[in-house]
Amino acid sequence: MGSMPNWFAKTKEMAAFDRYFSVRDVDENGLRDRYLRALDRVRANKYYDQSDALDNEWAGRPTLDRDLKMSLDGHFRGDWVHHLYPTDPDTYGKIGGSFWPQVPTFDVLDRLQAGILFAMHKALGDVELAALGRSQEYRDRLWKAERENEIPIDDGIRPVAMSWNCVAPAGENFFEVDALRGPTVVEFAIATPRPYGHATIMHMADDLRAGLIGFGEGEES
Repeated sequence: MGSMPNWFAKTKEMAAFDRYFSVRDVDENGLRDRYLRALDRVRANKYYDQSDALDNEWAGRPTLDRDLKMSLDGHFRGDWVHHLYPTDPDTYGKIGGSFWPQVPTFDVLDRLQAGILFAMHKALGDVELAALGRSQEYRDRLWKAERENEIPIDDGIRPVAMSWNCVAPAGENFFEVDALRGPTVVEFAIATPRPYGHATIMHMADDLRAGLIGFGEGEES
């Protein structure tokens, strides 16, 4: 993906997320189970090297493994986070990916983890959160906007819809997330600077320089 042409977008990965965290193919109990599995994973690993949503979305594709690798390893690693972060998090977590080199990878991962956590908690609703042992203080803070806007917080489980919003010029270090429960869906928004555009082979060039791929046959790691 090059420079983003629009300030408001939904990538194919985000659309797969929306479909997976909905009631298109599961009932409310099934959706609850999907949220709980996702929350367990995101608490354990902030680096997104697998995706139930994409596994489900692309299950029938003969090129599933390739498509997953291109999406998670060939786009998220490199564009959103530094391409060497998985090999040396302490060093490369302080540097951003090619879209926003000025936004440290640590910040991107921390914000995405927080956004997913709070969006899924808002999707589960207050009754489920209480049953999961979340404190009243935590829930009061979580539901501040919904209470102010008179949005019900205890009337069942909601789907989540994710969007990407470019709200700052390229080069700025703004990177935030938000989640709001509505009458029918929880909206999970990622707000970033406009990304820098890059050539289509630059991720391969970066990996070549880092020794992750080789110049000749049989040299790829």
